[in-house]
Amino acid sequence: MESMSLSEIARAVGGNLSGPNGLAQGVSIDSRTIKPGELFVAIKGPNFDGQEFITQAIGSGASGIIASGNIDLKGEKNPGLIKVSDTLGALKELAYFYRKKYHPKMIGITGTNGKTSVKEMTAAILSARYNVLKNQGNLNNQYGIPLSLFRLSGEHQIGVMELGMSALGEIADLCRLVEPEIGIITNVGEGHTLFLKDLPTVGRAKGELLEALPKGGLAVVNGDDANVMLQTARTRAKIIKFGLGDDCHYRAQQINYRPDGTSFIVNGQRVIIRQPGLHNVYNCLAAIAAGEALGVDIKSAAEKLAGLKPTPMRLEIIQAGKFTIINDAYNANPPSMRAAIKVLGSMDASRRKVAILGEMLELGEIEKLRHHDIGVFAAEHADLVVAVGRLGDHIHQGASSVKKNSRHYQDNAALIAELGTILKKGDLILVKASRGGHFEEIVNAIKGLS
Repeated sequence: MESMSLSEIARAVGGNLSGPNGLAQGVSIDSRTIKPGELFVAIKGPNFDGQEFITQAIGSGASGIIASGNIDLKGEKNPGLIKVSDTLGALKELAYFYRKKYHPKMIGITGTNGKTSVKEMTAAILSARYNVLKNQGNLNNQYGIPLSLFRLSGEHQIGVMELGMSALGEIADLCRLVEPEIGIITNVGEGHTLFLKDLPTVGRAKGELLEALPKGGLAVVNGDDANVMLQTARTRAKIIKFGLGDDCHYRAQQINYRPDGTSFIVNGQRVIIRQPGLHNVYNCLAAIAAGEALGVDIKSAAEKLAGLKPTPMRLEIIQAGKFTIINDAYNANPPSMRAAIKVLGSMDASRRKVAILGEMLELGEIEKLRHHDIGVFAAEHADLVVAVGRLGDHIHQGASSVKKNSRHYQDNAALIAELGTILKKGDLILVKASRGGHFEEIVNAIKGLS
């Protein structure tokens, strides 16, 4: 981040500065990882209050503090204090102010599934021609996007931002900060229905990205997803469709699932990727479309995609001694569960296939039914279904209606204790659940058996 004085920051966020007018060389909202010279923004969230950690941030070398409420920093060694009424609002306003210093072409990516993969693929493709900034890890929400924007510099020509949300209005708010000229919607599925209630509402939330695009912008959309296509009437931008349908501008053909990934042809070009599954074909198509719109031809895009490693914990194939693990433990909802189970089912028919599945969170009223449905689907593609957690019982019930050897465990520890008796040499093992399930513990336990 380019250094900014605390007085400049105070003006940008509409706050009042007291104490030294130091320089901020970065922005942090986490007192545990703050670096000397960074500005600490004391965010007050539903489960934490950053103001309780101001002393820790100062001890770690914070050059300034943004806080609300009754805070009084005294002493020669204390940094400057900027008082505001809303620290999260201040973080966003500062990010907006900072983003305006630079003029990269920005790409926003949203969708129920595939956001991170499309972000990584798009950034890789565009790196053939541009200096690209992408948000790191899962920094895709109201906290993560501002922190990502603070990494902008004059060297960046393109910004690729994954936009996450759990409520109406959040994508629109993030788009105000990012100002995307190109928007990609991967799909619309049953995710966050605890908050958004139904698919039409999920679609409206994702469609906020299309509405934010300028008249001269570009909307890259999944032409095979009816819920995505319903949102295209909201945009002034040019529309490009990707998918398998005849009317898609970027259409995948001759798809071949290989032991080491997937291959397909798009617009005459053979593309070979290390990521398995049809859903990753869709992800590639979206990234290729965005890349070509910015001057990277499909051949160059294919070369970049061929060298791109799978994202950790997203259908990551791990050879662990006598087992092959498909580590998809990063997150889960019904569409991504089905996609991962299909990948398991498509692999080596001579080997036993084990699906270790956990809870899909934030589904609301449909959670029991969807877990049951996933159990049935898993049993149709796997030889053994192992379910974990409270909602895992519904996976178990669904799987048991198809195959009687399904198992259920109350938690990770109970399963891990019996892994040695469940698994057999040569097994293909899918491990998948929502992030809150911490299924990396199970992955590590399987590795330990090898």
